[in-house]
Amino acid sequence: MSMPRRKEFDRADVLMKAMTVFRDKGYEATSMQDLVRRMGINRFSLYQTFKGKHDLFVQALQAYYEDVALPFFARLRDSDQGLRVLETTLMKMVSRIKTGESPNGCLLCNTMAELGAKKDKRTTAILARYLDRIEKDFHAALVRAKALGEISENVNVRERAKALVAYSTGLLSLAKVLGEREMRASVRATMAGLR
Repeated sequence: MSMPRRKEFDRADVLMKAMTVFRDKGYEATSMQDLVRRMGINRFSLYQTFKGKHDLFVQALQAYYEDVALPFFARLRDSDQGLRVLETTLMKMVSRIKTGESPNGCLLCNTMAELGAKKDKRTTAILARYLDRIEKDFHAALVRAKALGEISENVNVRERAKALVAYSTGLLSLAKVLGEREMRASVRATMAGLR
């Protein structure tokens, strides 16, 4: 009588490794072999735990949203600063790419670029939650900046927050190809346009 195979791995740890593979290679280019190799688990365990590539991808995307994106943008809500926290957040996004901390950008933004036109309700829902959340975070910082007198009273902070969502998403792509000096100039010009 054969014994059932046991899973001997940390689910959160292997999910984090899967996030990295999907972020670096994209969904379509990632093979099951890439995932098995990077996650350090066998195919049986991968299928038993995550069902398959697409289910694993959806779980990795959700985990990235909860464990990477939400904590990163929380500074916009939690700070007592206005424009300064906005600028440091944008520059930290650039820095994560330039220093090699996250050289291939953001899994969520990469997914929007790769799969944006594809109709997958689960993926689309996660991306929509991400965009809504960061818009609210940018809005919170802009409201605070207005209260601190850093931006004009007649500035529509809701519209500026939407613009910052679009800018920050594009910023991650630009940071992969432009130099740090150019990126700093871009961030400074964007900040000047908020006033």
